[in-house]
Amino acid sequence: MIELDAKGLFCPEPLMMAHEALKNHPNERVAIEVDQGSAKDNITRLAMKKGLEVSVEALEDGVFRLTIG
Repeated sequence: MIELDAKGLFCPEPLMMAHEALKNHPNERVAIEVDQGSAKDNITRLAMKKGLEVSVEALEDGVFRLTIG
């Protein structure tokens, strides 16, 4: 599993990180932590557009962990 930390970053940076990880590791699951609602929404749309499953887990302090693949 590829683990990414995009906390403190604003879109489009987290989205670009997720996109690159999915492109460079097509057979791996990607987990990314974000603390911006827009990043959560945009990454979820990216995964769905690619036909991938995505799960969103709400962590403490407004952090979301998205697992794609």
